[in-house]
Amino acid sequence: MCKKLGVTALVIVAALFVLHKTNLLGYVKTYVKKAQEEVTGAIPPEVKLERLRAEIKDLGPELNKQRAAIAKESTQIDILTDEIAKAKVNLKDREDKLAMLRGVLKGSDELVLLEHEKLPRGKVEAVFTRKFNEFKAAEDALKAKEDLLGRRKEKLDVALAHLKTMESKQKEMQSKLELMEIDLAKLREAQMQNDVAVDDSAFANVQKLFDEVSTQIATQKKQLELQKAADTDTVVEKALEQKAQAKNAIQEWDARSSAVTKKD
Repeated sequence: MCKKLGVTALVIVAALFVLHKTNLLGYVKTYVKKAQEEVTGAIPPEVKLERLRAEIKDLGPELNKQRAAIAKESTQIDILTDEIAKAKVNLKDREDKLAMLRGVLKGSDELVLLEHEKLPRGKVEAVFTRKFNEFKAAEDALKAKEDLLGRRKEKLDVALAHLKTMESKQKEMQSKLELMEIDLAKLREAQMQNDVAVDDSAFANVQKLFDEVSTQIATQKKQLELQKAADTDTVVEKALEQKAQAKNAIQEWDARSSAVTKKD
């Protein structure tokens, strides 16, 4: 019984300690928050605008990084496009040679005349079979490259659109900053003419709040842009995957149908 009472007492003491500690932490947090607000409020608008200018300028390297990635991807797309063009020419040459071989095999003779030379029919059929298999492999490889090219082009379009949005936002922020600097310069001039103390004026507090809100809006805009970019990437990936699957199925069916037609 005494043991149970002892345990209960310890639990009560611990609960009181936690409650006291929680309340104490609440006061500490309130004090720290108030101190932070006072420090932030003491910072002149000129300093905050200078910080905004620096942060807007820092967006430049990030945009340049995106431009470099887009330029690299665009070059790779050009290379892939050239490879596809050459593959098409090669595939057409293979197709012509297969058509020629198929022509000489239309008869039923045991010997087949091929380039002024009579060859056993079985040997020519074996050559035809090997070349046809090579043709189908080359055809599949070409289709794979074309699908890859389509996906990369769509991704490049998304990246270009995102870059344009970021560039537009940067210009918008720059313009807004310049307008705020002009307004602040006019304010300072008016304060000097009326002998208004800059640091102690009521307007300084209002201006401080305006600057804080403007900074928060700019920050949340950046967060929204990053979130939209992430969501767009996910949607594009899913759409591209579905589109590629559908395209592959259609191409395979067309290939089979074409093979049956040629065979007949």
